[in-house]
Amino acid sequence: MSAFPDRAMLEQAIAWHLRLKNADEDAWIEFAEWLEADPAHNGVYEAVADGDVRMSPLLERATFPRGDGHGRLPEFSNDEDDGAYDGGSEPVRRAPWRWGALAASIAVAGLFAVQMLPNRDALYSIETSAGETRTVSLADGSEILLNGGTRIVLDKNDTRSVEMARGEARFVVKHDDSDPFTVVAGEQRLVDIGTVFNVVRTDRQLSVGVAEGAVRFEGTARSVNLRAGDSLAANNRGKIQISQRPVASIGSWADGKLVYDQAPLEQVADDLVRSVGISLELPRAMRAKRFSGVIQIDGDRDALRARLEELIGEKIVADGAHWSVEAR
Repeated sequence: MSAFPDRAMLEQAIAWHLRLKNADEDAWIEFAEWLEADPAHNGVYEAVADGDVRMSPLLERATFPRGDGHGRLPEFSNDEDDGAYDGGSEPVRRAPWRWGALAASIAVAGLFAVQMLPNRDALYSIETSAGETRTVSLADGSEILLNGGTRIVLDKNDTRSVEMARGEARFVVKHDDSDPFTVVAGEQRLVDIGTVFNVVRTDRQLSVGVAEGAVRFEGTARSVNLRAGDSLAANNRGKIQISQRPVASIGSWADGKLVYDQAPLEQVADDLVRSVGISLELPRAMRAKRFSGVIQIDGDRDALRARLEELIGEKIVADGAHWSVEAR
């Protein structure tokens, strides 16, 4: 986002800041919708709110002339007793209607916050809980679909860079040769070469699969160009494995199914936590067992459990969102 906000956006942020002081549930819902409508809204609103906070010590001591408010400008008393009167004036806190007259002060403070401190609080995160999905539309036309249990970090000053903190996301990127889109994961990063790709980051490894176009993986030791159908897994020790997968299987969770070709069951368990919100406990001996098949995740949980039992050939005991495999 530019260091200088759009005037209309700034005025909207000020209006919301004043309205939320006495907001009902409907207002909070509308406010949340306004924030989600544009990633820049959050930054401008926070700048206005921060400016208000910085102005508060002065406003608490501000005094106004009695009457219609058209006399001299506000004065600021050095008296720390907020309840004291200064001559013919009264404390600002006893005249809540004057908040409207002070909106300009808040606007100036909020504008200074954005202009003078453009990098302050520039980063913000978006998270999903297990089993929840969310679509994030970026200003450049790119789109990020978050799977459950995912956290990404965005930069208001650079909409072409995303940090993948954890979880899984499918990126549909609007390519720009002059300004490549990057996904950062620790010391590794992915650079768009015009593409649709899926990224998974766990505490064990970073995985990326390319469904369309190309991506350049830049690790600490080497860089690799990946084309459609290529998948790469890089563990925390820098070991890289590259394989090929059907394009339809890459990011297939977004279409309500999980597609596997000789994947370890431990990976299946990780995917179920993110995509469905179910924790699948596997016996240690089964975690590395290879699995191939398609698991539909958009049906009810009983149907999902029955299908999974059929595919892995083991009985699954369900206790709410916690499932466990009873090895035979």
